[in-house]
Amino acid sequence: MFCPKCRTEYNEGITVCADCGAQLVVELPPLKPETPELVTVLSTGDLSSVALAKSILEEAEISFIAKGEFGMEQLAVGPVEIQVNHKDQKQARRLLMALAEGRSVDDLLDPPPPEEE
Repeated sequence: MFCPKCRTEYNEGITVCADCGAQLVVELPPLKPETPELVTVLSTGDLSSVALAKSILEEAEISFIAKGEFGMEQLAVGPVEIQVNHKDQKQARRLLMALAEGRSVDDLLDPPPPEEE
């Protein structure tokens, strides 16, 4: 027997989860993969900006996709959209804003340690 909520396995004869109170089932349903909500943080037709943005996001260990990159490289059509998970949106925008303003992103990637009081 299994809890469908917390996925804990129980011995035969137990019918309710001791942790969450859910009715136990004989077989667990398959896990649904989490689909991240993607947000566009950069849209440009400049492939050098795309390459630089990708490099910055990789250095910051922010996962991304470059939507339309193949079409832009091969066919010179449409802008490329750099998309990140919504939870990484704020940091990605901050890093790419530094790029757009011509500032160094090194300080943003590795901020200095907090000053001791």
